[in-house]
Amino acid sequence: MIEALLALTLVAPGVVAEDGPTAQEVIAQAKAPLGFNVATGAWLIRLRGNSSFGGSQELSLDDQLGMDDRETTFRGEFRVGRDDWGVWIMGADFDTSSSGSFDTAGSWDGAAFSVGDPFRSSFDMMNIAVEGQWNPLDLIGEANTHIPMFLTVGPHLGILYSDIKQHLSFNNTASEEQGEFTSLYAGGQAIIRMDTMDRLPWLQKIEFRAGGGFGAALGHDGGTMFHARADMRFYFMKNFAVLFGYRLLELNVEKGDWKPSPSLQGLFVGASIEF
Repeated sequence: MIEALLALTLVAPGVVAEDGPTAQEVIAQAKAPLGFNVATGAWLIRLRGNSSFGGSQELSLDDQLGMDDRETTFRGEFRVGRDDWGVWIMGADFDTSSSGSFDTAGSWDGAAFSVGDPFRSSFDMMNIAVEGQWNPLDLIGEANTHIPMFLTVGPHLGILYSDIKQHLSFNNTASEEQGEFTSLYAGGQAIIRMDTMDRLPWLQKIEFRAGGGFGAALGHDGGTMFHARADMRFYFMKNFAVLFGYRLLELNVEKGDWKPSPSLQGLFVGASIEF
C-alpha cells in the first residue's frame, strides 16, 4: 500500500522532474560501503506483564500493582556496517512507580495482604543489546525511472543484558528483589528503501525497517525473552531522517521464588543520522 501511494504521488502531473539520478545510481547508493547509523528518541512505554514472589498467585504489573502509566524513556540505537551485514547496538533504561490498594488478597515474599491494604510499588529495567545482522538476500525491483525500490532480508544473532529490580511495600513489609539476566537470541530483519529520485524536493527517500527474535535468558533460574521492532524513516535530507515506530521487549524469568514477566512496549519516536 505504501509503495503504491508513493508511486502514484511521484508520477502525478507536474511532480515528475526531467533531471535526477538514474535508477542504476540509486541502486549503487543503496549498496554503499561501510556506514554508521545513529537513531535516538523517546520510547513511550506502557509496562505490561505479571510478577509473583512466593505465593501461588501472580499480580499484574499494570493493573493490580498500578504501574500502567505511559513513561517516556530515552532509547539509543547504533548500527555500523552495510545493508548486507552490520552490528546493531541498543540501550534503554526504564523505571516506573505507583501507589494504591490491593483489589485481591494474597501473599508476597512470605507476607500476607488483604483487599484494600495500601501499597507502594516500583519497577526498574535496564537493557543493553548487541546484535550481529546478515542480509544475504537482496531483492531489487525492475529498474525504472519512477521509483527504484531496494529490499534486503536476513537473520540475526544477538545478546541482551537486562538488570531488573522490583520493589513492593505494604503494611509492615518492604520487599525488594533484583536480578541480572543475559539472553541469547536469534531472529531476522528486513530493510525496504524507496528513493524519490528528487521528484519530491522535500523528501529524499523512505525506509521501512523491521525485525524480531526469540531466545533463552540465562542467569539465576533462567527464562525466555522476545523482542520486536518496526519503524518508518522519512529522509528529508540525505543523511537525516525522522522516524516513527514501535518497540517491544518481553522477558519471562525466575530467581528463586521471584518470577517477573515484564513486557516493555510502546511507540518509538525519534531521529536517525547517517554518516
